[in-house]
Amino acid sequence: MESHITLRSLPGENLRRKPLRTAALGIVVTLLSLALFAGSLLSLNLDNGMRSMERRLGADLMVVPQNSAQQAEALLTSGSPGTFYFTRDVASAIAKADGVAQSTEQVYISSLAASCCSSKLQIIGYDPGTDFVIQPWLSSQFDGNVKNGQIVAGAGVNVSADGTIELYGRAWPVVAQLASTGTSLDNSVFINRATVPQMVEASAQVSHRVMPAEYANKAVSAVLIKVADGYDPHIVAKSITKLDSSYGKLGFVYPGGITASTKASLGSLVGYTAVFIAVLWAMGVIVLLAVFVASVNERKREFASLRIMGATRRMLRGVIVREAVIISLAGSVVGVALASLIVFPFSSLIGRQLQLPYLQTSPLNVVSLVVVSIACSVIVCVAASMMVMRKLARPEAYLTLREGQ
Repeated sequence: MESHITLRSLPGENLRRKPLRTAALGIVVTLLSLALFAGSLLSLNLDNGMRSMERRLGADLMVVPQNSAQQAEALLTSGSPGTFYFTRDVASAIAKADGVAQSTEQVYISSLAASCCSSKLQIIGYDPGTDFVIQPWLSSQFDGNVKNGQIVAGAGVNVSADGTIELYGRAWPVVAQLASTGTSLDNSVFINRATVPQMVEASAQVSHRVMPAEYANKAVSAVLIKVADGYDPHIVAKSITKLDSSYGKLGFVYPGGITASTKASLGSLVGYTAVFIAVLWAMGVIVLLAVFVASVNERKREFASLRIMGATRRMLRGVIVREAVIISLAGSVVGVALASLIVFPFSSLIGRQLQLPYLQTSPLNVVSLVVVSIACSVIVCVAASMMVMRKLARPEAYLTLREGQ
């Protein structure tokens, strides 16, 4: 039984019988939707990571040992592990400086490459009694106190099936694993201050003592300070240097400045991404118009024949629009799927390569972005086809049929 082609089935038949033209249009729409979805998702994830970083850097000022300011900044931004320290007597003196409202001590230890991770991780020892940076974040996901010998793992740390991780040849019990923050904290583990000597002793057992035994109980890597109202962190830093002549060599890190510079880098990257997407879309629209124009010129006789058989201009416009909708829907769905295969599985790698806070946005935002990307691709493709359709409305059907004879 022979099948009859109707105006309803004509768009699909036209696309099937012209595979090169269909493929050209589909590839253009795929690239447009891929660029829009991937670029927008990248920007959203970076913005999400930036806001997460601002929430985690809860101190106004960090005081660190001489020549270690860059290490401390790297620890906050790129997550490069490090071990550096001065002693608790210095930390106690700093806490009494003018303009210091709150202060807390932290100890940073860089681990050996561990079975839990593909690289070294940062061990952070903190004082639960004075902490105002880590404890509020931990308490939102862990209801309890971190006891001696216990560990809280960041989201990027692989915890073994028995609930432990191996550091310095010893298995440490993990009492909680935190949600992703998109910052270096995801590749860190947290211990209370009293566990630091145990960690130092464990390092000595594998011939990699991280610090002399006599410093295990008095080492301090950073004093985190929340300044009093009305004080500027830079002024407080100057008051600290006046406490003792040797304090002039201390390093000072301003998390607010790190946030500002990171925002600037983020703004530049997002700006370049937006320009790239805009240029690609402009070129894509031009290509779409060119392909549709070539298609219409090629199909003049087809459309003229349909007119002679009784098809109205509105019917012809409907055929073109349905073809554009079919192509744009298929191409945009493929583009979004390809972008998802690139962005989602490699999100951790993307964050490391960009060296910027990178945190996956919410599923609701992702779904909304999928809808917007597909809708924009369909609208642009249909609009391009409608612009070309004006050409069909000008000449009479018979004259069009005779063109080229």
